[in-house]
Amino acid sequence: FAMIYEAAFIGICLVADMILTALFPFDFALIHSVFIPCMGFCALMLTVRQKNLLDSLFMAFVAGMVFDFLNADHFMLSSLVCMACAFLIHIWSKHISSSLLELMILLLSIIFVKELLIYFYMTASNLSAMSLMTWLSKRLVTTLVGNLAPILLVIWMNDQRQTLQIRRESIRRKGEKLRWEQLK
Repeated sequence: FAMIYEAAFIGICLVADMILTALFPFDFALIHSVFIPCMGFCALMLTVRQKNLLDSLFMAFVAGMVFDFLNADHFMLSSLVCMACAFLIHIWSKHISSSLLELMILLLSIIFVKELLIYFYMTASNLSAMSLMTWLSKRLVTTLVGNLAPILLVIWMNDQRQTLQIRRESIRRKGEKLRWEQLK
């Protein structure tokens, strides 16, 4: 059941991303600031944070493939970016606790890394001629500030998911204990 809860959590956040994207459309000309909702990405990062490294990388790869499919972007870009971010989350999570402030800083930092990796890819492959300052002012700042409230919601939803999983596991273990005692 854990994988079902995790997939549902990430899926709900992806739907929220799609709704936010519809409300704040992407400006390809970069005349206005661009907001990139990252609720699904943050949900993925909070989920892989609790797994071992191999499971984290595998889950990030699969989720990245889904992101690539949904965005119809560059093939494997999201997969590679998600794997790199999952690796960083795995390393960074050893040094922080689960307080709200630390999780917000962690998620904002990983959004920054994700956006930076995408910027470097776009620049290196000559898909974008945007300067670093334009990228910072038109995309990154708006994305980071715009994701503050959604990150709070994702952290709360993650806490609810974990509580539900713990409760289900406790009920399952009680049932196993009762069956074991009946067999004695």
